[in-house]
Amino acid sequence: MEYVPCPISNSMNFTPWLNVFDRFDHLVTSHWELVQSCESGLVMLNPRPDHTEIAEHYPDGIYEPYLLTKKNVSFTQKVMLSARFLLLHYRCHLIFKETAKPNNQHSLLEIGCSTGELLHFCHCHKGIPIKNIDGIEPHAPSAEYARKNFGLRVTEIIQDDGAKKFDRIVLWHTLEHIHALHKTLHTLKELLAPEGIMVVALPNHDCWSAKRYQKNWIAYDAPRHLYHFLPETLAKLLEQHDLTIIKQLSYFPDALYNNLYSEQLACKKSDEKFHVARIASAIIRGGMDAISGIMDPNHADTLVYFIKKSQG
Repeated sequence: MEYVPCPISNSMNFTPWLNVFDRFDHLVTSHWELVQSCESGLVMLNPRPDHTEIAEHYPDGIYEPYLLTKKNVSFTQKVMLSARFLLLHYRCHLIFKETAKPNNQHSLLEIGCSTGELLHFCHCHKGIPIKNIDGIEPHAPSAEYARKNFGLRVTEIIQDDGAKKFDRIVLWHTLEHIHALHKTLHTLKELLAPEGIMVVALPNHDCWSAKRYQKNWIAYDAPRHLYHFLPETLAKLLEQHDLTIIKQLSYFPDALYNNLYSEQLACKKSDEKFHVARIASAIIRGGMDAISGIMDPNHADTLVYFIKKSQG
């Protein structure tokens, strides 16, 4: 375990913010402390597992991004995988939104690419040449799955040889997991083409479902989520690396996911049944939150940020 300063202000001055627990802890015995930096306002996990300890908190077989590496999946997991595949087109559309460059000239890097479905989809349906696609995935079985099943070039660490630049660098629910934020952002800036765009999807704890479920909000996901950014705190961090947010959009499907699984987590915590009425209620609330997030992205469950190198 380690105590770390705020990555924005470098201060150890925090106030307690919320106690949460690990959703994979079936006995609900492990509690984690979220704190807020008094200087920057960033909410973060502190103390936290260090980089040598964190892998044990990503259990194979039940952690969603790794499900494709599992031979036998449950019905619920099959439904989740199907929904994930159906949303690939929308995610791909967002990533390449408003680009004038021909697809067959694009280069793409995804950090935390898991089993490579998004990269594979971009190759097959957007026409991005596979030689122009790279992925980074520290989970060795997932990286091997992407290489074996999709023929992707996936490594476990970021490598910058100075020769390759990328038009799009994607971190889809990844940045909040990274211990070495500054080192990572410095490297990604170097890898970004002059007119390239970083596409970063992050949970937004200023959304309605977070206010509703509080410590049972699924996207706090301690201890895997180390940081919880809002637009203003992310902008402060990026400014230190001469990076600028040029646009932000809501990603409405996560409102459904967050409400449904937060309701399930609340039932588990209170030892109540997750019955049909509660499922239906969560889905209805998720739909309403999705619409609300589209109308007012500041309260969306997930925000997608489009980031470029600062001018001048």
